[in-house]
Amino acid sequence: MSNSGIELLPELRELVTVSTWLAQKGWSEAGSGNISIRIAQPSGEIAAPAKLPIDIPAAVPQLAGRYLLITAAGSRAREMQTRLAESVGLFQIGPAGNQMTCLWGNPAATSELPAHLSIQAKLVESRPQHLVVLHSHPANLIALTHMARLQDSRAISEALLRMQSEAHLLFPDGIRYVPYSTPGSAELGIRSAEALENAQVLLWHMHGAVATGETLSRALDYLEYIDKMAEIYWILRSAGLQPRGMRDEDIRSSLQHFNLWERHLASKSMLERILNR
Repeated sequence: MSNSGIELLPELRELVTVSTWLAQKGWSEAGSGNISIRIAQPSGEIAAPAKLPIDIPAAVPQLAGRYLLITAAGSRAREMQTRLAESVGLFQIGPAGNQMTCLWGNPAATSELPAHLSIQAKLVESRPQHLVVLHSHPANLIALTHMARLQDSRAISEALLRMQSEAHLLFPDGIRYVPYSTPGSAELGIRSAEALENAQVLLWHMHGAVATGETLSRALDYLEYIDKMAEIYWILRSAGLQPRGMRDEDIRSSLQHFNLWERHLASKSMLERILNR
C-alpha cells in the first residue's frame, strides 16, 4: 500500500463516519475527545517519512511491532473528513515497546496518549478482540460524576444499569469509574487500563467517558447505551423523582434467562475485592 492509499483503509473510513457522529452529538467539542485503533499490518510497502521515533512515556511491550491509528492532539472531530491527514497518524510501535514511529499523517498524537497505550496494552492481554479505545465528553455522563454518592464503580453501575430493562444484559460486568487523575498523565492511563480489564466503559471524574470495542462503531454503541441510561436518570431527577429503577428480582430473571447471571455475580465479586483493597 502506498502512502496515498492509506486513506482507503476501512478503519479510517469508519473513523470519519464516527467522528462526524461525535461532533453532531456534541460529545467532541472543539479539539476534545480522542481515538486509537489497532490495525493489521497495512498491505504493501509504506514509504516511511524521515521522522525520528517518538519516546513512549511508559513502555508497552505488549504492543511491540503493532500498528495503531491515533488521533492527533487538537484535532477536531468535525474536520476529520476534510483534514484527515492532519487529524490522525498511523504509528508503528518499536520492538522494545518504548518508542513509536509515525508512518503517515500527523505525528503529534493526542495528549491522552498514555491512556490509549496503557488501555490498548491491557486489551491485548485481556480482550484482544477489542481493537478500539474511544474517549469523548457526553454531558449526561460527566454530570453524574459530580454527584458524591455516585463516585465509585459500584454506585454508578447500580444507578445507571437499573434505568432500562436491557442494560444489565448489555453490561453484565458493570461500568467503571476512575477518580480524578491529571488529564494526559501516566497515572490516568494506568488506572484506566486496570478499570477496563473486564469492562467496556468507564467514566473519568468530571472529564468524560471511555469505551472499548471490536470496532469504532461498536465502541460508540456502548457509549450511546450508557448515555441513554444517564439521560433517563436525569429526566426522572428533573421530574422530582428519585430514580429507583429495576427490581433486583427482575434483573436476576433477565440475566438468568440469557445465561449471564454467573458472569454478573463473578464481576460483582471482583469489583468488591477491588473496592475493599
